[in-house]
Amino acid sequence: MLSSVALFYQTPAALAQKVEGVMIEDWLKDVTPVCYGGTFRVALPSEPNTFNWFVAGSSWSIMVLEPIYSRLVRIVNGTLTFEVAESIEWASDHMSLTVKIRDGIKFSDGKPLTAEDVAFTINVLAQKTWTYYHGYFASVDRAEAVDERTVKIYFKNPDAGFVYNALAVMNIMPKHIWEPLLNELGDGLAKYSPKIPDDLVGSGPFKIVEYKPAQYVKYVANENYWLGRPFIDELVIVFITEANVAILAVQKGDVDVYQGWVTPEVVPQLLSTPGVALHTYTSQTFYHWGLNNLKWPFNISKFRLAMAFAVDREAIVRELLLGYGIPGSPGVVPPVGVQLQWYNPAVENAYYFDLNMTAKLLDELGFVDVDNDGWREAPDGSDFSFEIWPPAYDIIRVRAAEMISKWLSQIPGGGIKAVVRVADWKTVWPNIRDAKLDSWLLGSGPGPDISWLFRRFHSRPEGTGNWVRYANPEVDRLTEELKVTFDFEKRKELAYRIQEILAEDVPVITLYYRKFPIPFRVDRFDGWFQPADGSVYNIITLHRVQLKPSVCPKPVVATETAVIEKTVTQEVLRTVVKEGRTIVQTQVETKVVTQVVTQPATVTEQQPVETGIPATMVAAVVIVTIIIGFAIGYLLRRR
Repeated sequence: MLSSVALFYQTPAALAQKVEGVMIEDWLKDVTPVCYGGTFRVALPSEPNTFNWFVAGSSWSIMVLEPIYSRLVRIVNGTLTFEVAESIEWASDHMSLTVKIRDGIKFSDGKPLTAEDVAFTINVLAQKTWTYYHGYFASVDRAEAVDERTVKIYFKNPDAGFVYNALAVMNIMPKHIWEPLLNELGDGLAKYSPKIPDDLVGSGPFKIVEYKPAQYVKYVANENYWLGRPFIDELVIVFITEANVAILAVQKGDVDVYQGWVTPEVVPQLLSTPGVALHTYTSQTFYHWGLNNLKWPFNISKFRLAMAFAVDREAIVRELLLGYGIPGSPGVVPPVGVQLQWYNPAVENAYYFDLNMTAKLLDELGFVDVDNDGWREAPDGSDFSFEIWPPAYDIIRVRAAEMISKWLSQIPGGGIKAVVRVADWKTVWPNIRDAKLDSWLLGSGPGPDISWLFRRFHSRPEGTGNWVRYANPEVDRLTEELKVTFDFEKRKELAYRIQEILAEDVPVITLYYRKFPIPFRVDRFDGWFQPADGSVYNIITLHRVQLKPSVCPKPVVATETAVIEKTVTQEVLRTVVKEGRTIVQTQVETKVVTQVVTQPATVTEQQPVETGIPATMVAAVVIVTIIIGFAIGYLLRRR
């Protein structure tokens, strides 16, 4: 198996033409099939807000859809991993990319996966601004299927991070399912709810068979999966909104893993539970206080800076996370994982917890307590307050919002009223997307390549990912340059400057990067894949996990592979030209066909234990013994 250490990552500057990586089989080759069967249960803290992958933006929608789809490439444990792609090669001017895909892959409905499906998916993401990942595909002009196995992608401008940020998150969607829907609905596809299971056809290891809203999604193993069917028969993802209930379900063995929000104070309890293990990793997701840069007064950078001085990031990590995290950087880029090479340490102290500084900035802006009631009014003398919306499923974010509200109430000279509104994710997320909220607490994932800063902070009007609607012409220019630059040192210089501007403008206030303890059962299943940079619930685990032999209902029968040669005689039509005439005639051809056959292994009878005495000698001793026995019997009868 490959090393479990992350950062097996090549920056685009290290690439010549051919993109290098490992194959997905490299993560699976050390797994020996022992058992087929069983139901693998995963608990999530929220159900998906959509099953339409083109617009799926929440982690829960992405996780629920991941088992049914394949990708060209993935980032696995910090490593670029080829999945459906067989090879990827840049043109010398970086204006086109050629992708060769594997042969013989089929969707779960039996239709072949071809270059047409890949090109269709890329074109939808590049041309439709409402797609969730459009920001990563905005540089694409078009994609074309050259033949059944070759896709050529043409760019408006070079995109140094395209393979890592765009292709690595792109599920390959079946054209024969989604193109008719697109033709029928047009941009209305953005609000389309797929029919389950009919529309949810993929080429991944599992097939969705049932969805019970607010309860679970059920999958079965894809028997025709191109990498070989998974070991487990059934996957069930259940939705448990209360973290303590989900943790209890893991402890009781009702679920096998909880991919959710485990508060640090319950870690000792989990560690003392028989059959339960913890996998802890530091997420590169930046958990932040999102400020709607379109709404007054969050459209004023000085006001946002005043809010930043009112947040004690160290206290959140110390008191809420109990040390299971890292304080957020004013430059947003996390100092962990593959992001560390781009992190600018010079921005660490751009702001810090200082309510006196908050008071000074607010005074300068005219937010003062004119009626001496303890609360600051707006510059025009009117009452002023705003709302903070954390998602109900994450108690840490709920508590963080309450702490922020409390700090704002304690500003010297008069506080700012910040009302915490706790709501379920399905309510919060659409309002974030539509810029309807004042502020919120959100976790956003960076891409492996630093050009993800373009998606999150470029002001393109149609852009997804820049949920705070931040706009700065210099950041626009720098992020555009970052995308087209392939020289590593130049890219690092650009990334450092962008972080400096973000720390000055404060479009978001990054609170922390979280360390996640993930509880999972080790008494029923083997084969867990534990990456250094992610959860144990991942696509590699879904390939590898299998019941332990002690609880296996269907042990794997040993097999052996034989190469069989057989002679095949067949009639074929041949076109022959004789005397200027074309004649079609039948010819008989005989050829030898080599076939590889996998069959149950031959079970041989137990052989006698080797004693060191030749078998012929043993036989002679036996015969002599028999003769002597007969002779003694004869003599006794004579007497």
